[in-house]
Amino acid sequence: MTTCPTCNKGKLVKKIVDYSVYGTSLGKFPAEACTGCGESYFDENIALEIERLEKERGLFGVSVRSKISYSGNALIIRIPQKIAKILHLKEGREVILHPDDGNEKLTVEIL
Repeated sequence: MTTCPTCNKGKLVKKIVDYSVYGTSLGKFPAEACTGCGESYFDENIALEIERLEKERGLFGVSVRSKISYSGNALIIRIPQKIAKILHLKEGREVILHPDDGNEKLTVEIL
């Protein structure tokens, strides 16, 4: 068995794992998974298949950087059209905002 390169503690074992992107499951794939941290590693052919499925479903390359701006006395964050489309966001839709993960993340709950 090989030691996990991520945590350097667990061992890598062959497993079938569910692979999800932004909460959307792309299916179950063979991988080497760490018994400690749970990180999964895919061989090149499986990784290419996962990438193909991400592109097919419009989920590939969705992460973007955005700058915070001012509008009046409020801060605004622009949501790119690709993300808005995936989340079915439209002008006027209500959301709840709250800090998450030790105040390092902002969670947007869509109502």
